[in-house]
Amino acid sequence: MEYRKVCVEVVARFSSGGGMRPLALRWMDGATYSIDRVRFAERAPARVSAILPVRYTCLIGGKEKYLYFEPEKMQWFVEVASGA
Repeated sequence: MEYRKVCVEVVARFSSGGGMRPLALRWMDGATYSIDRVRFAERAPARVSAILPVRYTCLIGGKEKYLYFEPEKMQWFVEVASGA
């Protein structure tokens, strides 16, 4: 299966200790989705072209989804299956 990179707008909270936590994301159609919980945040490769992003394993609407942050580009993105 092939994937494509879709950049998204993210609302994030920055802690005084330097941490960053995504709170919500805005999809391509303008719909906003709250992030119920972040389970993990780790450097992990993506299935699309990206410079070793931070992968956030999030619960959105009760479903586990990956949200990526690419620090070198200061860009958030998700992976979407081609044809979806």
